[in-house]
Amino acid sequence: MADARSIILHEYPSSPFSEKVRLALKLKNLAYARVEIPVIMPRPDLMPLTGGYRRTPVMQIGADIYCDTAIILREIEARYPLYALKLPGHEGLAQMVAGWADGRWFQSSVAVIFGHMGDSVPDAFIKDREQLSGRAFNIEAMKAIAPMMKDQWRARLMLIEERLAGGKGAGSGNYLIGAKAGLVDVHAYMNVWWMKNTVPEFADACLESAPLTAAWYRRLGDVEGQEPETISAKDALAVARDAAPRLVAATTRNEPQEFSPGEPVAVAPDDYGQVWVEGELVHADSQRIILHRFTPEAETIHVHFPRAGFLVRRA
Repeated sequence: MADARSIILHEYPSSPFSEKVRLALKLKNLAYARVEIPVIMPRPDLMPLTGGYRRTPVMQIGADIYCDTAIILREIEARYPLYALKLPGHEGLAQMVAGWADGRWFQSSVAVIFGHMGDSVPDAFIKDREQLSGRAFNIEAMKAIAPMMKDQWRARLMLIEERLAGGKGAGSGNYLIGAKAGLVDVHAYMNVWWMKNTVPEFADACLESAPLTAAWYRRLGDVEGQEPETISAKDALAVARDAAPRLVAATTRNEPQEFSPGEPVAVAPDDYGQVWVEGELVHADSQRIILHRFTPEAETIHVHFPRAGFLVRRA
């Protein structure tokens, strides 16, 4: 049974961003527990942990809550350095690739996938994603633009093919940087996985023209990790309530806005899902911000966010 030492991943099976974390956990052969959350709101047992943050996935270790794949992967690598994913050549570059994969390539995937699904997309899902993004989730527009977005999606896939072709020993088991899979591969894998699992005929047609990428994708897909334990959202809340956050230095470092530990601040993504999570500032540096929060359901928790891609203001 999961406890305060366990990795607990709050996710749902079709989430492409959750797949990044699942792949990293498999590559590291780490045991973890999962809570299957609804694809759409409400998520009443998750909100006390996140303070309202509603993007997927969320990672929990005891009373420490990690929001966004960037900080989740950073924390997993820091706590469990073997098998290493932050390999020589991946430093810094991995997050740059993440910005590309999570941004323009992901938006191409959205248009192709939901344009393909068309009128079968449930109204409740459309309304939820409109609330998440703050703009219309226009299926008709996606259907109209899908042929052009297929061109864009393939163009981005072929950049992976170029990278593999340019690598030493290309075609003989290489990954994007060298002979071992690392964080760059984890980020780049996401959109290929999502397309293969939703519009496989289109993905397969693209991969026919990208044999090195097809082999790279198969190698990553064939990685076997530990089967996760499934627990309930109530169980996860109990783990947080019965644990204490990990000790961390209450410091700020060269903060452009001159934040100080103990200040009330609010944090939100800078693109979509812009729900401001409020708390007392515990720690801030160039890559991470930690908030102290208290809720009746989970009691004292620390909520961790990455800095890149997230806005911080005084509450």
